[in-house]
Amino acid sequence: MNDVSRPHPVIDPDLPEKARTQLETALHPPQDTPPAEHRRTLLPQPIADHPVATVVITLLVLLVGMRLLARVFVFVAAAVLLIGAGILLVALLAPRRDPQRAARQLRDRYRDHYVTADDLDEEAAALLARAQRAVATITSAHVVRDDILDVALNTAVLPRQLWETARALRSLTELRSRPTPSHGDDTTIAMLLDDRKRALQAIHQSVADRVAALEDYATRVSEAEQAWQRVATLRRLIAEQEELRDLLAATAADEVAVRELAELTERARAAEAHLQNAAHQAAQAALRLPGVD
Repeated sequence: MNDVSRPHPVIDPDLPEKARTQLETALHPPQDTPPAEHRRTLLPQPIADHPVATVVITLLVLLVGMRLLARVFVFVAAAVLLIGAGILLVALLAPRRDPQRAARQLRDRYRDHYVTADDLDEEAAALLARAQRAVATITSAHVVRDDILDVALNTAVLPRQLWETARALRSLTELRSRPTPSHGDDTTIAMLLDDRKRALQAIHQSVADRVAALEDYATRVSEAEQAWQRVATLRRLIAEQEELRDLLAATAADEVAVRELAELTERARAAEAHLQNAAHQAAQAALRLPGVD
């Protein structure tokens, strides 16, 4: 599966915000995390790599220390050796720290509340990736961020649309992965298998229709975005024309400046009307999304 069709994890929007944030981190580990075999532990590397040799050396140190204890004049040296041996044993028996343990526990705890690319077959992953690209187009548009289109609608609807799409595709993948029994000449089994195949195709088409509705909405938002950019450009030019008019007025060309400004203002009005129409079309497309009243 190539990167273009590999979707990002989708998390249940009904989870509490804190849980969603933690799960997002657990599903996106840092890219620079070293491989497991090279991660640092509580143990020095020689001890971690050679535990048996460490035990033997520790026992030898203990024996030598006990012999030295019999000699009063080397009592201090023996004490130092014994303390060192104790430190080695504690370090050896101490549990190793697993930096990914908390992330694994979190993923296990909320296993039914997220969907990753690994949960999907190729067809399902491609559909979810399309849905995510459509949502990204919508949420990144100025007409959405500036509330020209209904921000509240997008905030409430889009995460739910993605989650329901991802969950349906995960179930569809699981159903498609089940082995298909051979039927031989058994017409009853063959008929049931045909029904199963048609049902899977119908489910796939239903999800594909949901994704197509998201893409249609994204297209309408893109059209409104283009109109918004044109309006913004015209407004900026009008502001510049007003400055030019003041300058031209000082050189007895005020009549020309006023005429040019009037023409530009009329274009801006037409562009704003086009923007309003594009925004209306995008809003209508949003209402056609499944589950939106």
